[in-house]
Amino acid sequence: MKTPKSKSCLVGATLLGLVCVHTLSAQGKLSDEDFYNEDVTTSSSIYDPLEAVNRYTFEFNDFVYMNVLQPVVDGYTAITPDPIERGASNFFDNLKYPVRLAGNLLQGRLKGAWVETGRFAINSTMGIGGIMTPADSVNGFEPIKPEDVGQALGAWGIAEGPYLVLPLLGPSNLRDLGGLIGDRSVNPLKEPFSLIDDWNWEWRLALSGTEFIAKSPEIMQRYKQFKGSAIDPYSSMKNGYTQYRRGVIAE
Repeated sequence: MKTPKSKSCLVGATLLGLVCVHTLSAQGKLSDEDFYNEDVTTSSSIYDPLEAVNRYTFEFNDFVYMNVLQPVVDGYTAITPDPIERGASNFFDNLKYPVRLAGNLLQGRLKGAWVETGRFAINSTMGIGGIMTPADSVNGFEPIKPEDVGQALGAWGIAEGPYLVLPLLGPSNLRDLGGLIGDRSVNPLKEPFSLIDDWNWEWRLALSGTEFIAKSPEIMQRYKQFKGSAIDPYSSMKNGYTQYRRGVIAE
């Protein structure tokens, strides 16, 4: 018989796993709109020695997305007005400013760092903590493509390494996996350098869960569009992700 504490830990672990689904997007690692709308063509230059394992992980992720994440999304969108959905998504995007700032600075993109800083200042004040995005209409501070540590590693000449499909997290490669760890290290809401160290794990989990729910509708919408138009979703995802990442690094 499970104790209340063990039940709480079990629920927490389950939710923590689901939170990982949106990590690539939410931390600025990947722009969903650019990725899922990317023209996909077959590429033989993608190193995928773990294809058998990757395909199995892809199928597992797809099952979780469609059978666990989708019902959550349906419930959230059914009871939440669109303006509140957008405000919640904007709020958590605004909190990822340190990740985007680090990505720009590590590549010497001082103009990008300036724009991200200005947007954060404007949206955090005039936009009530980032719920609204008044910076979008301020000359010189319009939205720019997000930068991340993985892009910086690529700009430094580090090879992408083998293609990977991470459990729940989705497409990646060895270099971007290292970048994801770097993104987390500069994120003020994540371990190991979180600014909310005094919070217990329940509060951290609640915050991550709220972020997960806020970002899920747009992620699932684009994921289903992408999957529905692909003959081989695994290959299309692999090619689309790799082409997108190579493109943003080459810019």
